[in-house]
Amino acid sequence: MKKIAIITGASSGMGQKFCYEIDKLGLDEIWGVALNTDHVEKMQSELKTKFKFFSLDLTKDESFKTLEAELKKQKDVCVEWLVNASGYGKFGRYDEISIEAQIGMIDLNCKGLTHLTLLALPFMKEGGRIVEFGSIAAFQPIPYIAVYGATKAYVLSYSRALNRELKSRKISVTCLCPYWTKTPFLNRATDVKTKETVIKKYVAMYDAEKVVKRGMKKALKRKEVVLYGFKAKAQTAMVKILPHKWIMSIWGKQQNFKKTYKGR
Repeated sequence: MKKIAIITGASSGMGQKFCYEIDKLGLDEIWGVALNTDHVEKMQSELKTKFKFFSLDLTKDESFKTLEAELKKQKDVCVEWLVNASGYGKFGRYDEISIEAQIGMIDLNCKGLTHLTLLALPFMKEGGRIVEFGSIAAFQPIPYIAVYGATKAYVLSYSRALNRELKSRKISVTCLCPYWTKTPFLNRATDVKTKETVIKKYVAMYDAEKVVKRGMKKALKRKEVVLYGFKAKAQTAMVKILPHKWIMSIWGKQQNFKKTYKGR
């Protein structure tokens, strides 16, 4: 039986880091999915596991048909790992981010993640592991990161519920919820036409490799939700206690939104 991993967002950021971590497990193939092809040749030369790359847009239905057809073509294929690391955010007020970009976040972060999860499950067996990329943003409403935060709240809720549903099949779902992490994600998120930088203060900035290593370690132990870093854990604990209207006010003061959006 051919044992494979499917990893989205595989050509950069934390998706790429997951490729290198899963490479250590001795699977037969890693299937990387992404739009960006910049690092693919380098990865194919460096990974010990055969790396099969699919340049696909996971907001398009045709992409899932391609993956499903490829899975059905294989004989006795087993998806041992599914890592849904594709996703993006945009920072700004509702009228500073295009409608297309906001709907695109929902399409990729929620619909794409769900579609691929459901597509892969028939090819998974006992012992399989799914890692869904959530965010610390999942735990609270976040003005000026509104849609992105809402999509990650969906991912967290979906992951935890699905993990319970799959217990009888002995397949685990881990929701990895990074805090601010240094990846190309931030470049895209801040590329918005605003008068001033929307996010002025990052409470912490974590290393992507360390976040992924922790996520991998906890996924191997079938942990349901994974956080990285003391500040991330402290903030998550705080938002469970304080009213969300207070949390949003604290966030607004921290980023000085009253000044940024004064008279606008």
